[in-house]
Amino acid sequence: MLKYIIYLILYILIQLITYIVTPILPLFSISRLGWSNNHSFNCIEPRLPTGLSWFDTPDNSLLGDENFHRLNPDSYWSRVKWLYRNSLYGFKWTVLGARIDSGRIFDGNTKVNYVGPVYGTLRVSCGKYWQWKKVTPSKVFKGRCWVLNFGWLLDDPDQEVALWMFSPRLKKVQYNGLT
Repeated sequence: MLKYIIYLILYILIQLITYIVTPILPLFSISRLGWSNNHSFNCIEPRLPTGLSWFDTPDNSLLGDENFHRLNPDSYWSRVKWLYRNSLYGFKWTVLGARIDSGRIFDGNTKVNYVGPVYGTLRVSCGKYWQWKKVTPSKVFKGRCWVLNFGWLLDDPDQEVALWMFSPRLKKVQYNGLT
């Protein structure tokens, strides 16, 4: 828990800087090979230079994933919006991320999500790393739910590196993947 608190303080400090520099980051974009559409395939698309990888999304280009790009055609502002939406993703995945080398222990509903929606709580542990995720309906904002996700993203068993998480969000409820 102490490691998470230290990471949280570090994250908050760097996040403050990120809010300021994000609007200028797309000005440094270059076309280069990398993952696209949530790690689905490799292609040459606009990305930040490797020296700015903390601000980049390792599994997508600055065009975003397929759904984001469909709703936000490529422009300077769509790239800024993508970087704000996925703020410090590279940093949370590399510096704060956790290499998973042992089995995971699940406690609670493994299907908990705003899609469905499936309300409940999930706790996952893996050695010294943990995840706590809770999804509850909002009593104030109709059609929305609270998604609280803290720790490391351990509920995806296909990941070798768990993304560090500090994610309290109010999300639009999706039924069968539809809003």
